[in-house]
Amino acid sequence: MAQEDDFKYQATANEPAAVQGETAMAVSSPHAELKKFRISKRESQEKFWGRFGVTQSSGSRFETGLGIPPPVAILVKLYVKGRLSDGDLPG
Repeated sequence: MAQEDDFKYQATANEPAAVQGETAMAVSSPHAELKKFRISKRESQEKFWGRFGVTQSSGSRFETGLGIPPPVAILVKLYVKGRLSDGDLPG
C-alpha cells in the first residue's frame, strides 16, 4: 500500500479526478502537503521550487492544485522522502 501511495502523487498530477475515480479534495491533498512541507522547512517558494528547476510562480500554482509535470513530481517525491538531498539537485 505504501508504494501505491508513493506514486499516487505523480498520477494525480496529470489526470483529472474523474479519470481516476477520486474526489477533487483527494486530488488536491498532495499539493497541500507539499506546501506544508515547504513551510516546515521555512523556505520561500522561490528557494524550494528553484532546486527542482521550477519558477516561484509555477511552484505556487503546483501548491494550489495545478498538475506537476512527472519529472518534477518524481524529483520532489524523492526529495520529500529524503532520497535526494540539496547536493543531488542542480537548482
